Amino acid sequence: MATSATPLADPIPSPQQDPLVPTFQHAQNQPLLPSVHCAADPVLIDPAGVYLRATPLRTSNNTSGAILIGYTTHTPTHTTLRVAHSLDSARSWHPLPDVWQVPRDGHDVDNAMPLQLPSGRILYAFRNHDRDGQGRYTRFRITVCASDDEGRSWRFLSHVEDRAPNGQYSGVWEPFLRVGRDRGEVQAYYSRERGPEEQENLVKFSRDGGETWEGQGVVSQGRGSRDGMMGVAEVDERGTSICVFEGTELGPFSLMSVVSRDDGRTWGERAHVYRAGGGTNAGAPQVYNVGGTLVASFMTNEGALELGQLDGGQMKVITSVDGGRTWSSGGGGADGSSSGATVTADIGAHWPGLFTLDDRHFLALYSKDDLGAVSQVYRLE
Repeated sequence: MATSATPLADPIPSPQQDPLVPTFQHAQNQPLLPSVHCAADPVLIDPAGVYLRATPLRTSNNTSGAILIGYTTHTPTHTTLRVAHSLDSARSWHPLPDVWQVPRDGHDVDNAMPLQLPSGRILYAFRNHDRDGQGRYTRFRITVCASDDEGRSWRFLSHVEDRAPNGQYSGVWEPFLRVGRDRGEVQAYYSRERGPEEQENLVKFSRDGGETWEGQGVVSQGRGSRDGMMGVAEVDERGTSICVFEGTELGPFSLMSVVSRDDGRTWGERAHVYRAGGGTNAGAPQVYNVGGTLVASFMTNEGALELGQLDGGQMKVITSVDGGRTWSSGGGGADGSSSGATVTADIGAHWPGLFTLDDRHFLALYSKDDLGAVSQVYRLE
């Protein structure tokens, strides 16, 4: 998370003790592994919203439990980047002014990611691509807008990346923002295509509140895998972080992780996290630290084989109490798949996210065919 994390009960060992993990690690020896329980009914955010990401919100009147959420809506003609806030710990949501609206003809805009900085400024990153009349991409961007009045107005701030196509596969996707342990630093994570079957995860840094970006670092490189859809969480107070992402090195999309021990400067120790059964897919992950337990969410069509894709499957979560070395997914199926994840949104869910409420509660954020974009409180016990 952007804020200081609660230390885990059994932090990841040093690199000398914990070499690269080449296969799935399971949870049979985990201490005090919590269970996940639904704590409330879904709360509607927007009947047309999709791809939800949230940030804690500090308001001028110090409202306790304030949250700001960014998401997208699509009509046949336009795409709108939207914002809502909750001032009562997600019991209700209220719209704020839109960030941007563009015609779908000629534009591909999505992947909203808001983050409030220690200064109070709110950044709002998103993918921002141009297309020609034949639908071919002519520009790829990760763009950042900003609000200095708690989301009541928005302005263009910067591009994390802005590039013309260099061949057929050169897109950039799915930004994730966080504040580094040096509170003056913002980290922007995103994915960049390297070929038809390869994609890498990258990070850039800003020291001026998101106005300029520099120091591009590699989080993971595909090695024959389409790595993407990153989520990043702090593991301990010593600068250890974990990044969970999707990739295709096993064929269908599955979940993997890498670890940083220097607050996002360098990454390594690539490991497998979750593999869906029956040749199905698991992807679009996020990860948050909830009172010392890592909670990772993802989307999967394990329970809906007829879909043949991630989108519209179930949202599931798994947990870890040892910094991501082992996960509650259990596993060991005949096909090497995982098992034991908790369903937090049933079939018909789309592009889920997470948000930590307190040391025991988190929000599942998702769009559901019969509900719209919602938040739903879950509890760790």
